[in-house]
This record gives sequence, structure tokens and C-alpha cells, in this order.
Amino acid sequence: MEAALYWSTIPNIVVNAVLCFTASTLNGVTIYALRKTPSVPKPLKALLLSLAVSDLGVGILGHPLYITRLALDPRLQADLRTSFPTFHMVYKFVINPFACASFFGVLSLSLDRFLAIHLHLRYQELVTYQRVVTAVISVWVLSGLIPLISQQIPIHIAYVFLAVIAVSCFVVSGVLNSMIYATVRRHAHQIHSLQVQPTVQENAPNVTNASRLRKSTFITIHVYVLFLVCYLPCFCALGFIRFYPRLAILKAVYQYTVTLLFLNSSLNPLIYCWKLRGVRQTIMNMHAAKRTFQPKLKL
Repeated sequence: MEAALYWSTIPNIVVNAVLCFTASTLNGVTIYALRKTPSVPKPLKALLLSLAVSDLGVGILGHPLYITRLALDPRLQADLRTSFPTFHMVYKFVINPFACASFFGVLSLSLDRFLAIHLHLRYQELVTYQRVVTAVISVWVLSGLIPLISQQIPIHIAYVFLAVIAVSCFVVSGVLNSMIYATVRRHAHQIHSLQVQPTVQENAPNVTNASRLRKSTFITIHVYVLFLVCYLPCFCALGFIRFYPRLAILKAVYQYTVTLLFLNSSLNPLIYCWKLRGVRQTIMNMHAAKRTFQPKLKL
């Protein structure tokens, strides 16, 4: 079984090498496109940029470190803390902050869209760009402090501490997105009723604003569902390994659930491009400009 686990590591390394390229490239392009797209509201843009930066960090640092982790111990038998202490410290203090930033980033995005739907006109007054930037900075500071805190406490308490944070983010984000979805559905029915009324011209601005808000909130729902699909299997596999540490099949499954977790960083940019027309148009303009520039370069 250990030999099978060893050979299953090789395709996993190849997959992570490919995802390293896609996550780095797609998120780099997304960050540039978001900055160049004026149609995206500034608070939403700040939150999406924060998520894109954490995903870019996974592509540039997370994937290479995980590939190194698999190459050093393909059977996942060694305890990194004792066998490779320096690498363990680097791995922990690089991977964990990006993971925490993703958790808090999804939670912040869900909270922002929830407030945008329920506060209506008061949203712009209460949720200002400066406050969102302050919240984003706080998220990154907290994401950097959590690995330091978990390092100072016993390992079994650290696992409980991290599990409570993860479960809380999953649950709170899930509740917020459920409420967002219910509200969006209700708004969709209201928009339909406004469109069939004879005073369509009077209702046109309200319909346009509601439709625009509806599209931006669906970004949050898709990001959360994708986050849940990619992250939850890894935490479940890790929990089973704690109870059955000698089962090789669980270790093989865990290897690929970590890869699935990292896959999230390559898929998030596709959601932004799919759901945000302005970002999609900016990327298309970048591609068109590149194509028109190439012939001149050859001459």
C-alpha cells in the first residue's frame, strides 16, 4: 500500500506544477484587470483584490512548497517538525496565512454583499472604501498572527483553535450566503413585477440598480460554493487522519484534497471574469492590445 501511495504522489506533483502556473497567471491578470476596471465598486474591488492576492500567493509560494513537501516525503510518513524542522517552519508560516486570508476574505465578501442588499441607501454611508481597506489590512494582520499564536500553544489545543476558526467561517459565510440568495430571489420577482407594469420608464433606474446589485451578489454565492467544495474535503480528510493515522489510503486521499484546496486559487479568477462584465471586457481589451502590438514588434 505504501508503494501505491508513493506512485500516487508523482501525478499529484505534476498537477500541482500545472496549477502553480495557472494560479499565478490567472490571478496576476485578474489583479491587473480589477485595478483597471472602474465599473466595479471600490469596496467590492478591495475585497476581490484581497482574495486575488491570497490566491496569487498560493500560486507563487503555496504550490512550490507543497511540491517540495511531496518530494521530501512522498509517503507522508515523516513528521516535518522533527525530520525537516526548517522546512516545516517555512511551510507553516507561508501556507497558513494565505489559507486564513482566504477564509476571512470569503467571510468579508459575504458580509459586504449581505450589507449591500439589506442596507440599501445606507450601505454607501456605512461601508466606505476607507473602512473596507482597514478591514482588509486587519484580515491580513490577523492571518499572519494566527500561525504565531498556534505555534505558542500545545499542538492539540492548536488543532482545536484552528478548527473553531475554520468551522465558524464556514457556518457564518453559509448563513450569510443563504440569506443573500433568498433576498436575491425575492428581488428577482420584484424586478419582474416592475418590468411588466405600464410605468416601465419610471421604474427603469430601480430595475437597473437592482439587476446590477443582483449580479454582484451572485459572485459571492459562487465564490463561497466553490470555496466550500475545495476546502471542506481537505478538512474532513485531515480529521479522519487524526483518528486513523496509520491508514495509507487516507494519506493518499489527503494528498489530493490538499491539491483540490489549492485548485480553488485557479478557479476564483474564472468566476470574476464570468460574473463581472467590466473585468471580462478589460481582459479582452488587454488580449486585443497584445495582438495588435505583436506585428509591430516583429517589424
